[in-house]
Amino acid sequence: MKHFRARVAAVGAAIGSLPMLRSSDETAVNGDATAEARAGIEECRAITKRYGTSFYFATQFFPREVREGIYAIYAFARIPDEIVDDPNCSDHALATRRLEDWYADFKQAYHQGSSSDAVLDAIVKQFHKYGIPESDCDAFIRSMFMDEEKFSYANYAELEDYMYGSASVIGLMVTRVVGYSSDEAFEYAKKLGNAFQLTNFLRDIREDYENLGRVYMPEDEMARFGLTRDDIAGRVRDERFEQFMRFQIERNREVYREAFPGIRMLHWRGRLAVKISYVLYKAILGEIERANYNVYAGRVRTNRQQKIVLSLKALAGVYE
Repeated sequence: MKHFRARVAAVGAAIGSLPMLRSSDETAVNGDATAEARAGIEECRAITKRYGTSFYFATQFFPREVREGIYAIYAFARIPDEIVDDPNCSDHALATRRLEDWYADFKQAYHQGSSSDAVLDAIVKQFHKYGIPESDCDAFIRSMFMDEEKFSYANYAELEDYMYGSASVIGLMVTRVVGYSSDEAFEYAKKLGNAFQLTNFLRDIREDYENLGRVYMPEDEMARFGLTRDDIAGRVRDERFEQFMRFQIERNREVYREAFPGIRMLHWRGRLAVKISYVLYKAILGEIERANYNVYAGRVRTNRQQKIVLSLKALAGVYE
């Protein structure tokens, strides 16, 4: 215990000695939020809590101001994601029209800087506050449209193209909200976004196929292990599948390792929360292994006790 306390004390001392870091919101005007604005942020928070259990847990380690920006990013990503991932809507043309309508409303709000819709208003105000560019929003929505048109990926390069919009730009947005000391942080942020996305793909293999008809596993890599889309349809879990999952998990861990140095480039106020997100998501890979790679039995996740233990380890500087 005394070693743990010593590490915490060292972290505190290091924070106190940090030089002034650059933050995207350093020119933002502070002021009391209106009741309407608070209501919008509260709805964004509720969306985050409802859909992102591990992510929401980690957000509680951000200061309140940063949390609000993170909630806005999550709501921006989740609302269109729910449109394209609605298992009750098998009409892809209808889902595409709904997505087009939502994004048209978002674009109008973004350009005006406000909206009569509480959630959209909260999102665009936070995006303008932190300087989140419209191009990042466009890239994300492009990937959402891809979900209504593309249901398989020939190779990892194709998957990376999809993940740039679905995950990398989310990392870029979060970096702007948290603040950063070097522009190099953005390249690492893209890697971390991809690492989180790959973990979601692995644990959601069954759900993505059975509910949405999508397979995010590269076809050439599946073929290397003697697998096809039909094996996923049949929930095949044999030696071929286990070897395939070992390969996927090892690559996913390598992406996490490549992303990790960028966390040191973030503003101290958000660094711990990002570290906690890092260890919580990476831990899901270990849970998949403990389940003997049976991602067909149910959604693999960490429980609350595991989250607490992993968070304490992250605070003490233990990330493996």
